[in-house]
Amino acid sequence: MNESNSHPTKKNGRYILLVLLIIAILAVAAFVGGNLLRKQGAVSEKEDFQIVAAEGLPQTPFELIGRVISKEGNSLFVQAKQMNEALGMVGGKGVDKKGSNDNTVPATEVVITHETEFYRDATWDPYLSGEASKSNLGNEIQQEILPGSEDELGPGSTVTIWGERNGDRVVAEYILYSLPFPDSDKKIIK
Repeated sequence: MNESNSHPTKKNGRYILLVLLIIAILAVAAFVGGNLLRKQGAVSEKEDFQIVAAEGLPQTPFELIGRVISKEGNSLFVQAKQMNEALGMVGGKGVDKKGSNDNTVPATEVVITHETEFYRDATWDPYLSGEASKSNLGNEIQQEILPGSEDELGPGSTVTIWGERNGDRVVAEYILYSLPFPDSDKKIIK
């Protein structure tokens, strides 16, 4: 009879061991998950900074901000993206209220004239080239602009347009642009 009673005890012992193992695994997972969340929060705090606008840019609100999807002759076709949605919360004349995160938003034609002035945003150049690192960032980053060229603009460039809007067309007076990120590394800050 002792043999029949010992057999259920062995099974109970196995179940208890299994339950303890599962509890240990869950405790380790909770610990690792908590550390990852804490580290992610710390990284987010470090990446929180403000860009101080460069001198030389127009002091009036912009008409459009978005990504160039194509270039045809003297026209750029720009699709408003997430940035407009974020700016829309603050409000302002320069916000394209149709901005969206998908490709179904119709493009706005930006007409380039002989009087259009071009500026290239060079703020992130040192970070993209590896000359500067994330550890060099402070709470404020001074925006740097350089004289630009229409020849550098193409699909993937991010643009801010100042000019005169007429429906889905903007005649550009000033264009501030950023070149597309390299395909190999789409992060600005490492």
